[in-house]
Order: sequence, then structure tokens, then C-alpha cells
Amino acid sequence: MGGFKTYMEVYEKRGFDPDKMSAKIAVVVVARNEEKYIKKTLIHLLRQTIKPIKIVLVNDGSTDKTRAIVSQFTEIDIVDCKPHESFVTKKQLADTINAGIEKIRNLSDVEYVMILGADHILPDNYLERVIKRMSENPQIVIASGVIDGEFSVTVRGSGRIVKAEFWKKIGFFYPVNYGFESYLLFKARSMNYDVVLFDDIITSTQRKSASSYNSKLYYNYGQALKALGYTVPYTLFKAGLLFFTKPLGAVYLLSGFFSNYDQYYETEIREFVKKQQNHKLRHLNYDDVKRFITSMHYTTSLSYKQQNS
Repeated sequence: MGGFKTYMEVYEKRGFDPDKMSAKIAVVVVARNEEKYIKKTLIHLLRQTIKPIKIVLVNDGSTDKTRAIVSQFTEIDIVDCKPHESFVTKKQLADTINAGIEKIRNLSDVEYVMILGADHILPDNYLERVIKRMSENPQIVIASGVIDGEFSVTVRGSGRIVKAEFWKKIGFFYPVNYGFESYLLFKARSMNYDVVLFDDIITSTQRKSASSYNSKLYYNYGQALKALGYTVPYTLFKAGLLFFTKPLGAVYLLSGFFSNYDQYYETEIREFVKKQQNHKLRHLNYDDVKRFITSMHYTTSLSYKQQNS
């Protein structure tokens, strides 16, 4: 990717002045018991060369000092959720994010929305770089950078920037279902928009991805694949590759996929996914297999992310 990066570096030096950029972006941050990380994340967010017009932090039932820390930042609006069990890996996490989106959806001038995790550190020019590229290509409606040290094949859940105009067309919220982050990507692509991962825009996290085994995560991931309309051959292929590194994970993934879970996304999305996957399987090559193996490892180790590879 060396040539690509060199091109983009030249591309971004063409007289761009962030102070003259009129893009209006709102940010939703979700935090649950993040007293160790939230302050640094917010400091870096407030250092952006393009200032958000609104920042909403959803305090997702924290029982530590998270809220007290956030309340020190007068620029940030806080939405409090009642204490409850953790929604990590669960479809109800969509409701938590939607609580923040509800506070920005009626802003008349918002052009972009970014969803951010509480431990995610952005370089000071993150918004500037991503939004510039999106603004120069109207087809790009969802984009993000990557996290240093992590393998990514598609736009992340945290750090993703979505064009508000596109999101408003489909309801301006996340559906409360497994795979809700991937759904938005599939929806955009099914509408002939572009979803772009900029692998030369590097971010970081304060908390490393979990490497411990979590059977519920794999099971719910299988349910997400089912809801999204993943085909049986494609899912078996993914599970087969996962079996070599995490055999129990593969078993739980298939258990979730073949469960009686019946909350499906709309037919149009499932048909789009089916067509795309059939095409991929027909044109599979060695590099695809390598990418699958790596993506499966990272997909099932990230709490707030669901890939759609």
C-alpha cells in the first residue's frame, strides 16, 4: 500500500485549510464504567482541527466515576441510561447508541455523525482527513480509519463517520438487532453508495482487544450472520477457518447461526448479502483465504465491532 499512502499524502496537501471547511459533524460517545480511559479520549476529541458542533456522551449505566469525569467537560452533553447488565455483544447496545443519536437527529445543520468508543484515541486531524475525502466523493457515505496493530477489512464501529443525509433516508438510527453495525454498511452498499476504510489514517485504543474466550460473543455473532442473511456455505466457510484457531468459537458461531433466532433484516438486505457472498465464493483465491483467517480472529475479539467480510 506504499504507493497509495504516498498518493494520499500528496492529495491532502493541496491547499486544504480546516478553518475554511464548513462541514458540521456531531459525535456520539458511548461509555460504561470507563473512568480509566474516558478523559483522555475526550481530550483528544476536543483537539480535533475540525470542531464538532455537538458532542453527546451516553453514560450507559456507569457505577464508577465516569459521569463525574465527563461532567467536567462543559462542551459535552450527557445522556444517562439507567443501570443495567452490560450490553456488550448484545443487540441492545444499539439502543444505547440510539439514545445519543436521538439528541442530534433533529439538528438542522448536521452533515456528518461519528460514533466513538470510550477508549478510542483519535489523531488531532482525524475528522479533517476523513471528512475531506468524503466531501470530495459524494458516493462515500460511511468511512473510518484503522486502529494501530489491528487488522481491518471494513469500516469500524468506533470511529466511523456517517453522512447524515444518507442516514436520514433510512431512519437515522441503528436497528436493534444483532449485526446492527454491519447492517448499516450493507444497507449503504445495497443503495450503490461506497463504504471506505482509509488504512493510512491510524488511530489507537487505550484498551487492547480482548483475547480471552467468550462463548456468548461467538454465539451472538452467529445470530448476527443469520439475521443479515449470510448463506450456509459462506458461514460454514468462515466457521471452518475459525476452527483452526478457536474450535469452540467455531462451534458456538454455528450454534448461533443455526439457532431458532428469527429476527431477520429486510429481504432486500438479505438478498444483497446472499448475492455478494455467492460471488465471493465463486471467485475465491489464496489471498481471500488469508484475509478471512485474519479477519475472523479480530472479528470475534472486539466487543463493539462486528465485521461484514
